[in-house]
Amino acid sequence: MERIGNKVSYIRKPLAKYSFVSAGLGIAALLFGFIAIGAAYYFQGDAPLSAAAVGFCSILTAVSAVVYGVLSFLEKEKNYILAKISLGISGTLLFLWLAVFFIS
Repeated sequence: MERIGNKVSYIRKPLAKYSFVSAGLGIAALLFGFIAIGAAYYFQGDAPLSAAAVGFCSILTAVSAVVYGVLSFLEKEKNYILAKISLGISGTLLFLWLAVFFIS
């Protein structure tokens, strides 16, 4: 429900199209991140090269999700709630990866 002056608009705005892409990429980045961290835990810190590759894929996918999330805000007259959620998830994941790099 949107208020315009004295009038109330009951027309629902559709979700931004790029926000669906951003959400899918954010979920994939989380999955890759869990796999990489899980492999590092399973091998007790001596993870194989494939775990590093999956971790790098997680970073690249999270960056792509952030880019698509920002692009979704350029769409006019859309609902941006999904883009905000995926930006929060992907941004948090990128922050955590930066923390892992600086700690190790």
